[in-house]
Amino acid sequence: MDDYKEPMEHEQGLSEEMHQRFTMLKTFIGKDPPMQERVLQKEAWDHELKTVVDEYCTYDDTRVKARYIQHGLGSWYTCLLYPGMQPTNNLAEQAIRKHVIVRKIIGTFRSEKGSENYQYIESVLATWQLQGKNMSEKLEKSLRNKLCFSRS
Repeated sequence: MDDYKEPMEHEQGLSEEMHQRFTMLKTFIGKDPPMQERVLQKEAWDHELKTVVDEYCTYDDTRVKARYIQHGLGSWYTCLLYPGMQPTNNLAEQAIRKHVIVRKIIGTFRSEKGSENYQYIESVLATWQLQGKNMSEKLEKSLRNKLCFSRS
């Protein structure tokens, strides 16, 4: 019971504010609005979120969390600009979950960097697969562009 911590004075308010915004976002996306409306809504919500974050940055008990949100300003509502994109990263996490489990079970990577690189590659491949893109073609194009190779 000692591990339980009551929310500090402003933590509950920030939490409720963010949950309310997420609910509004899901409701808005569910209506499948036209792009012009999505762009305007993103601009409005970005501005509102900045105001909220600026306020919560002034409180000791919410400063760290508010700064985390502040660092992502401009990016939190990106899903509005891409119809079909989910407002969470659940799909991406599900796609790499099996690879993380395999990595932990068999211990195939000898360095942290190797493990990170594997996760990045698998994440990109899973994203291409979800987008219905040809993974072989995309990978070849990316490697050729990055390594400056051209077909002979």
